[in-house]
Amino acid sequence: MRKQVILALFATSVLTAQGPSVNPASVEVPAGGVPIYNVNVVARTTKAINYHHRSGPTKIGFAGTVLLPDAKGEAKVESKKGAVQVKAEFKNLEPPTRFGRQYLTYVLWAITPEGRPRNLGEILTNHNYKGQLETSSEVQAFALVVTAEPYYAVTEPSDVVVMENVVLPETAGSVQTVDAKFELLKRGSYTYDKSRAETVEPAGKKISVDRYEALLEVYQAKNAVQLARVQGADEHAPDSIRLAEQLLREAEAQYAAKQKSKVVVATARQATQTAEDARLISMRKQELPSEGSAQ
Repeated sequence: MRKQVILALFATSVLTAQGPSVNPASVEVPAGGVPIYNVNVVARTTKAINYHHRSGPTKIGFAGTVLLPDAKGEAKVESKKGAVQVKAEFKNLEPPTRFGRQYLTYVLWAITPEGRPRNLGEILTNHNYKGQLETSSEVQAFALVVTAEPYYAVTEPSDVVVMENVVLPETAGSVQTVDAKFELLKRGSYTYDKSRAETVEPAGKKISVDRYEALLEVYQAKNAVQLARVQGADEHAPDSIRLAEQLLREAEAQYAAKQKSKVVVATARQATQTAEDARLISMRKQELPSEGSAQ
């Protein structure tokens, strides 16, 4: 049963969701590339909750947005010394590839009332489309949202918001009078040249769960490297992107040699994080005066 998820990884899905905060789906053609499906959500707001310091545990719900209306979940939130702990469970989280082949995972975000996002971690799902995550936040007042992402280490939420927190009757804490406003990535920020992508396994080939998890991490690393290069990392963060590409090649070689999945995952995740660092370096250098363009 779980291996059925493999098929989704290699399939191109089409989404036709409509709603007041979502524009119709459209296609963009990156330079030298092929059309890639995109969802366009310019900005969103959602309720933030102040989890008062050491006020005891409380529950918060999750509801699917127009993009994934059947998704739902619940979280236990508790403010303790130094952090707010979150234990969340989710249901009906269908494979993120339904929003486009570049989306390989889901991420839980804490959004402050001022709009500052914090990546709280990756949500891994099983064959029943259920997932869970135990994490913590250093801020006390925040909204929780779930987005589909091309890799786990992203530092800004994509425009594919699939779930948002909802206040339950038993929720303790105070709902902020202002919404948590967050600007999502600009349209095209996650566009990449699909023609350059390489497959590690033939489409539809059945593999074990461990091999699937390792393969998914390799694909996330591929996405991270490619998106960093689209952001100009070759020019603005050459050392970092070269290291990310080296780590990606090592992960691919480890996977091909059928090394232990935990070894492949560790190398691939390091490649992903390094590539995201390269993307951020590139973005920041491009925002500075031109004299600081070299790494």
